[in-house]
Amino acid sequence: MEKTRKFLIFIITLVVVAGIIVAAYFLSGWLFTTINIDGQSMYPTIHDGDVTILYKQGDYERGDIVVFNTHKQDSQGNERYFVKRIIAMGGDTVKIDLVPGSDILSPEYGIYVNGEYLEETYLSGNFVHASATDKPRTEFIVPEGCFYYCGDNRLNSSDSRTDGSIGSVVLGNVSDILGRVVAKYPGAEGVTKIELVKRGS
Repeated sequence: MEKTRKFLIFIITLVVVAGIIVAAYFLSGWLFTTINIDGQSMYPTIHDGDVTILYKQGDYERGDIVVFNTHKQDSQGNERYFVKRIIAMGGDTVKIDLVPGSDILSPEYGIYVNGEYLEETYLSGNFVHASATDKPRTEFIVPEGCFYYCGDNRLNSSDSRTDGSIGSVVLGNVSDILGRVVAKYPGAEGVTKIELVKRGS
């Protein structure tokens, strides 16, 4: 009788542990995924060769770094995914104009969202301005379900400022977002160098 009871406890424990492992596996796939980064458009925040961990659920907001499907093809015919920072969401107004205090003889341009100059504290040094080649753009409203995006490396990023023809803007669709970047680590060094990526930073 005692052996039978111990055997039943062993079987129940085994089933519970197996269930937890299976649930954790499927839950992790539903909540998180990893993406290898190829390119420097998010430098210095994210480097070429970094591995990013994406949180696949929840809402998105200005300042989030996201990975999304562009529905364009690379040279091998595969769909291209971008990693970019959300600058404005549906209903926001966006304008590129002179940075406050900019010298008119040596103009520098920045991004304005809802009439306010965007203080991008996550940028530094050569990366603070919209782009060395940017020109003023008329204010427009981002349609619902879309987002305006930029790479942190404004001098080397294909994004909403640069992807459109003159007078047009290319936006991302919220429905095409794979997930929000919540952590990163150098691909060559592994998870021992993992860093959390805060929202808006």
